[in-house]
Amino acid sequence: MLRLSLAFTFVALLGACSDFPQLDNAVSPAAKNAPYPSLIPMDQALANAQDVQITDETVSTLNGRMNGLKNRATRAKHPVIDSETRNRLQDAINRHQ
Repeated sequence: MLRLSLAFTFVALLGACSDFPQLDNAVSPAAKNAPYPSLIPMDQALANAQDVQITDETVSTLNGRMNGLKNRATRAKHPVIDSETRNRLQDAINRHQ
């Protein structure tokens, strides 16, 4: 166990020594020279937000997604490995200790 933690620490420290990628080239010259975006008054921003409407279709879509996530969470609570396989693996671990 000590060897594993030492190896992990060594790999983590080695990764910290690497150079960072050149991110300056990821931004195009047009974006670098673009003017700063203009700010709008809060009243105007809130007025634009009032145009968004939640319809019955939106509600049913969200309910469907919610039910799907709940089902997925329920499935995730169950063990991934069945008890027979878990016992077999535990026996193999016990033999090699």
